Amino acid sequence: MELSINLLGLYGAVVGQRPVTVTEAVQMAADDGFLVYDFPLANPTFYDGDWRSEIDRAMNCAAKNGGVFRYAHVPFQFPWGDPSPRNWTRFERLMSFAIEGAAMLGVRWVALHPYTTNEPAASYDAAPCRDAALEHLRPWLEQADKRGVHFAVENMQGDAACHPRRRYCAKVDELIELVDTINADWGGSHGICWDVGHAHIAAHQQSEALKAIGGRLKMTHIHDNYASADLHLLPYTGSVDWADLIAGLKAIGYDGDINYEMNLRRIPSELRPGLIAYLRATGSSFIAALQQ
Repeated sequence: MELSINLLGLYGAVVGQRPVTVTEAVQMAADDGFLVYDFPLANPTFYDGDWRSEIDRAMNCAAKNGGVFRYAHVPFQFPWGDPSPRNWTRFERLMSFAIEGAAMLGVRWVALHPYTTNEPAASYDAAPCRDAALEHLRPWLEQADKRGVHFAVENMQGDAACHPRRRYCAKVDELIELVDTINADWGGSHGICWDVGHAHIAAHQQSEALKAIGGRLKMTHIHDNYASADLHLLPYTGSVDWADLIAGLKAIGYDGDINYEMNLRRIPSELRPGLIAYLRATGSSFIAALQQ
């Protein structure tokens, strides 16, 4: 078990500054003692340039420093605002690129949002949402299967952030059913990514939810909030019950990594070192508690 970080969440540029490349972020992370990384394949602008060469550069930089890419996240900005054929074609192209990128990187797990359509809460019915998700995911599961890529389907935000609408897979039983259905058709090669912030917004008791998920858990997104918006705060700066989370992870024998999904990009880079040191110390304390 190691501490993993989302690179551009910690080292990305403040708005208005020159963007930080993934390779540059890898070097900064290695200099700060982080050696396990979550690659930002979800960012649509990443594919505007020669993204395959950037993956090669980032992998070479990681290897030079003794680091490794273990996780990634595929695009999740479904074009609900303008669901035109052109926009869906663009989204599908980005998804295809991301799966190819994950294969190039050789990551263990790739976080995947389960096609959440934000249905009206008053008339919400999980069954058609499940069917729509399975239909939407089928081509990506086929491509992932061919390339040896394994998805970790992510739990979604709860009603507190989505009212008056509801997202499919905010509930644990929906998430488990979807992943079990996927695995029944695809040889059991996919799992679950537990997003702690999303779970807090959904008012889950983290330990009980994790016990239900059990061995399906393959990946984490660690961040904090106040149970009403997805803020991606540092642990202990929101209202997540971290002792309960650790108890849940320990109860199921979780042996994956503590994978941060932070957002420090509003903070000037010269003010980040203390926060980054705090994240390293906090993550190390989580790992120590889990290994006791």
